Amino acid sequence: MSQRVLQLSDCHLPAQPGTLYHGRDADQTLSQLVHQLGQMPRFDLTLLTGDLVHHAGPQAYQRLLEQVAPLQSPCHWLPGNHDDTAAMAAVEADRMPSGKRLDLGRWTILLLNSTANPDGRGSGDLDTEELNWLQATLQQLQDRFVLLALHHNPTATGTPWQDATRLGNPDALEALVATAPQVRGLICGHLHQAQALECAGRPLWSAPSTVVQFVAGSDRLEVETQPPLSTPGCRWYELQDDGRIDAHLVRLSTIEESMTNG
Repeated sequence: MSQRVLQLSDCHLPAQPGTLYHGRDADQTLSQLVHQLGQMPRFDLTLLTGDLVHHAGPQAYQRLLEQVAPLQSPCHWLPGNHDDTAAMAAVEADRMPSGKRLDLGRWTILLLNSTANPDGRGSGDLDTEELNWLQATLQQLQDRFVLLALHHNPTATGTPWQDATRLGNPDALEALVATAPQVRGLICGHLHQAQALECAGRPLWSAPSTVVQFVAGSDRLEVETQPPLSTPGCRWYELQDDGRIDAHLVRLSTIEESMTNG
């Protein structure tokens, strides 16, 4: 039996509901997307892969969990460069199970924190402790299929400003993945784009943002305005019992496409 995993990313919920993020109401688009996803078969797991709030505290994280609660699937998250890990931990203690290893059927999903050593521009690293944990855990999982989840994309995309803010130490991750055949794929956020890439020969998928997307190939941050690329969305994955991963893209079916580039 396959396992159905939903990925929501880069939600950027503000401290005050209704505050616009690049011209869109992040709470509204997330709510609409959750409603649309609720018409699909129930997911076995929901992953929130970073940049979940935007300059906001515990109340925004609580609001986020309330927003996704109608999906009625176990929910886990990992931080992005815009997140406050202390605020996440405070909410996590009350609202959701902790843990970086998630077992699901024949699969294990490992949640990685890529926010160490921030450079002030949006990049981040997997620190030594995180890499050591990943290496030790992979050694314990040689008879299981593994999916890795992190916020920062380890692979360059050809968008200059984003390539400068990707994972700061991708070689360290690639070295571990290259020697771990049980790793069947990776997922990330950060890009505000739906990309299908590779990392150490394994498929790497990025999810679109649940609010706004960024233009691919641009030299600077530029908000996408052309549908369907500009449309809020997410990804979901079918983890098959034979180790295959089928990736699916969902776009919000109804959205007001006018926005500002501020």
